[in-house]
Amino acid sequence: MNTCIKLIFAFYIFIKYARCQGDQIINEKLTNFVFLSCNYQKGKVNNTLLNSIEKRKPQLMLWIGDYFYTDCSEIKCLDDAYTYIKKDPFYMKLKKKFKIDGIYDDHDYNKNNGDRLYKYKKESKKKYLDYLNIDKNDIRYKRNGAYISKLYIDPNNENNQVKIIMLDTRYNKDPYPFYAPDSYKDLFFHMFISFLSRFHSSIFGLCCNSKNDILGNEQWKWLEKELTNSKARAHIIISSTQIFSNHIINENWGLMPYSLKRLRELIKKTKPKGLLFLSGDVHFGSIIGNEESVIEVTSSSVNQENIFSYINKYVIFFLTNLLSKVSPFELNKIYSFNNFGSVNITYVNDNEIKIKTSINDSDGVEILVANQVFNNKNNIYTKRKDLHIILDEFATLECKSKTKVVMHTIVYILFLLWFLQILYIFLKVIGSLFRRKNIHTKTKDE
Repeated sequence: MNTCIKLIFAFYIFIKYARCQGDQIINEKLTNFVFLSCNYQKGKVNNTLLNSIEKRKPQLMLWIGDYFYTDCSEIKCLDDAYTYIKKDPFYMKLKKKFKIDGIYDDHDYNKNNGDRLYKYKKESKKKYLDYLNIDKNDIRYKRNGAYISKLYIDPNNENNQVKIIMLDTRYNKDPYPFYAPDSYKDLFFHMFISFLSRFHSSIFGLCCNSKNDILGNEQWKWLEKELTNSKARAHIIISSTQIFSNHIINENWGLMPYSLKRLRELIKKTKPKGLLFLSGDVHFGSIIGNEESVIEVTSSSVNQENIFSYINKYVIFFLTNLLSKVSPFELNKIYSFNNFGSVNITYVNDNEIKIKTSINDSDGVEILVANQVFNNKNNIYTKRKDLHIILDEFATLECKSKTKVVMHTIVYILFLLWFLQILYIFLKVIGSLFRRKNIHTKTKDE
């Protein structure tokens, strides 16, 4: 009888703790890796950035979306892009020098603002995994999505465990509840219409009760399993799109408030240790949140800085503070030029772990830095004075009270009237100048 009870108890313990292991268990002490996103393969090659990464000798290079860009959403365009990068010296050097893994975003998924309705999503996932030389037995080939967890365990001290969780925010994602362009033609026009759609949804609280989802039920269940009773001392969750941003110009989880709320509730329920979020997509680097608790660090892009990069950080800061009661962005924690991210992990002792995450310029200079210290006495899910991205409720699409809707409507109408008046005066001045020029021309001819 006692033996039977012991066996039952042992089986219970096994079930309870076996379920929180990773999809892949890697017997390696993880101390240093880099992450990056958004490289336009036909743009200016950024070998300087690549050399800076090489000097750091990372154990792993994680691409968090837009490894390359395609010209259309047909399968031929995806094939053409892979044919191109397989022969491109920059990409050949990447694969030769670094151990690469990651997750696609919309452009290397082959559908602008892509979601579960993309007709070639199975082919896209397979081509992505094949290109990265992922083992054919990898669970991602069988899953509805390319999401995966990797548990790194120090062979000399099994207490030193770090879990990397890569989410797939495309394969099972519902379409946005507002207009979002998926066309590659007349992209500027479509982007402008999309901006207007997001802008009006944001200021008037439209679509805030939408149940549209990002991960899909299967991936949600998997994520909860990965976080529940996990022994890892640090959990690094990766999303190709920003999670806690409220910037209406770029894609982010706040545009799908149901998913953002569900993620927050899951984190509060499971309370994973040493939590860090990483993201890409937006063509700027940033640190969101309070490093004493939970942060999200974004790295983007590799080679797409331009003349607007000089003002981009100010636009981001102004818009996010203008349209929301709470903005997670700080002006001195945004970097608008080419960059890559790096994560350094120090296991101080069995009770304390330090994670240093930085956004670095092409020369490898640390521009933005966050230092997190996690120990058994530090509860990162306790509200502090500064913004807490898990405990504080904010999103890009927030529901507005009737009073706020009325106030926003009044301000909106006044702004439109002011704009139309300025436009009228401008057109009147232009017309006057044009008429004077015609009169002058006629007089000269006579």
